[in-house]
Amino acid sequence: MILVDIYVPAVGNVYDFQLDEEEKISTIVEEIGELVGQKEHCRIVGNIGDLMLCSGKDKKILSKNQTLETSGIRNGDSLILV
Repeated sequence: MILVDIYVPAVGNVYDFQLDEEEKISTIVEEIGELVGQKEHCRIVGNIGDLMLCSGKDKKILSKNQTLETSGIRNGDSLILV
């Protein structure tokens, strides 16, 4: 498990998450999208699968077919969900 900060521009907030670095990013994105929706008491309009997770330090979109570990994401990194 790793700890990361995830900035969600749509709601203007940063969230701390503890994530399994061996889980596929596609699964992580869906779970984060649902959790943020619950936390902010709002519904995500559109396909939750269209959300993308980006690396703040590398300024790149993370491949949904990879894991956080294979994408080079480490403990304390900052990510962006768009």
